[in-house]
Amino acid sequence: MTAFRRLAALAAALGLTLTMSGEVFAAPTAEANAAFEAGVAAYKAGDATTAVADWDKAAEGGHAIAAYLLGQLYEQGKGVTKSESEAFRYYKKAAALGQMDAMVKAGLLYRDGNKEIGLKRDYEKAIELLEKAAIAGSPEGQYRLADMYRRGLGVPVGRSEGLRWLILSGEKHYVPALLELARIHFEGDGVNKDRIVGWSFLDLANRYADPMYEGSLVNKAMDKYSGWMKPGETDEARKAADAWIAAHGAG
Repeated sequence: MTAFRRLAALAAALGLTLTMSGEVFAAPTAEANAAFEAGVAAYKAGDATTAVADWDKAAEGGHAIAAYLLGQLYEQGKGVTKSESEAFRYYKKAAALGQMDAMVKAGLLYRDGNKEIGLKRDYEKAIELLEKAAIAGSPEGQYRLADMYRRGLGVPVGRSEGLRWLILSGEKHYVPALLELARIHFEGDGVNKDRIVGWSFLDLANRYADPMYEGSLVNKAMDKYSGWMKPGETDEARKAADAWIAAHGAG
């Protein structure tokens, strides 16, 4: 198990999330690594107060994962008093250290603004962070950046550029991107209408969806577009989806 896989498994065990990726961080100090591990032990033992103190020390020493996990703890109010301002502070720190999940989190906060923490909407900063995450390979970052281009938020409307990022996100089996690609092709939003291509992306979304979190979205889309299909087209679309998997990998 690689170090990052171990950290992702750890985050899941703590009830937090950490995207698998090929991102590379600057090495934190030995003291930061030790503080992070001490925080893990404390959190597992039910001592969140000590864990937060240890992870804060680790974050100060350049530990990107510690900073990101602290952001999640404050965002969700797990073991600490919920604080959007503290969550944002740690997400910014983790993003500056190269953690791409944090880039997305901070980027979306800049995109929307947040009155409670006095954060004004800043599309330029949002684009900067989402683009960094997208380039680093974040499927959500690619999806969110595509949305910025397709809606012209902070940039001129760029449907082709948005479509490019959607495709890259879809190739990582990111279900929201696959659903959006389906919608675009069914409705001809910047592309030629194509029911078979549209349904092939729905088929892919259905295969990769987590039933608990994304199943209802996929079912809703399938219910919406099933009446658009002509006899035999869903079979053709399924074959197209099989070919897509053969070309891009089953994941």
